[in-house]
Amino acid sequence: MKTTSPLNLSISKVLIGLLSLAFCVSPSFASDIKLQAYEAQYSLYIAGLHVGKSKLSLTQSNNLWRWQTSSKPRGIYRMLSDKKPYSETTFSLVADRHLIQNILLSDEGDKNLYETARFDWQGQQAQILRKKATSTAKLEDDVYDYHSINWLTAIMMESGETRLTVDFYTKGQVVKSTVKRIDNQNLETDGKSISAWVYEQSTALNKSKLKYYFDPAKPLLPIKIEKLKPGKKTAILLLQSVKWY
Repeated sequence: MKTTSPLNLSISKVLIGLLSLAFCVSPSFASDIKLQAYEAQYSLYIAGLHVGKSKLSLTQSNNLWRWQTSSKPRGIYRMLSDKKPYSETTFSLVADRHLIQNILLSDEGDKNLYETARFDWQGQQAQILRKKATSTAKLEDDVYDYHSINWLTAIMMESGETRLTVDFYTKGQVVKSTVKRIDNQNLETDGKSISAWVYEQSTALNKSKLKYYFDPAKPLLPIKIEKLKPGKKTAILLLQSVKWY
C-alpha cells in the first residue's frame, strides 16, 4: 500500500507554501537585472534525511521565460511513493514588469493536471483550475509565485529594499505575501564560502514560512531553501550543482 511521500515537500512544494502583512510597495520599477538560463540540481532533506532530488531550470523561448521544477524520491522513499511532482511558471518581462502568463502543477507524466492558472493581464483576471474546480482571481498588481520569488529577491538586492509585500499566487488564490531580508550567513557551496543574503517569506492564510539563501553575485539562483512549519519537520533544499547557459 502506497502512502503520500514526504516528497510533497519537494521544491515544487517547498517553492509552494506560506502570514504577515507589511506596508505595500510595488516592485515594478526599472531594473538592470539580466535573466540568464540555467539548470540547477538540488538535494532534498527532511529532518536531516536525504529523501529526494530536485531540478530547477530557467529557460527562454522567444519573448517568454519558463521556470520548471521536477522532483523524485530516493532510497527507501521510492517504496513509499512513485509520485514525481512537477511545476512550471511561464512569464514575460514587459517594461520591467514581471507578468506571469501561466502556472501548472502536476505529477510528472500524469495527463490529469492538478492545477493550472492562466493570467489575462488585459482583462485583469486569472482563470484557475484546481482539483477539478474552476475559479477566477482579480489581478490588481504584478503577481508572484514560488518560482518568481527568485526575481523578486533579485530586485530587492539591486534596489536595497529590505521588505516588500506583494500579490502572490498560491493554492488557487491571489493573496498578500511579505518577503523580508533577515540575515547574512556563510554557506559552503562548490568548495567556496559565500556570504549569503537570507530572505524570509510569509503568506496570508498559511502558517508555514520559507527562508531563501542567495549569493548576491547570482541573485536568480537560490543556494538553499528551508520550509518551516509549526509541528512539522524542517524541509531543506540544498544546491548541489548548476549549469549556466
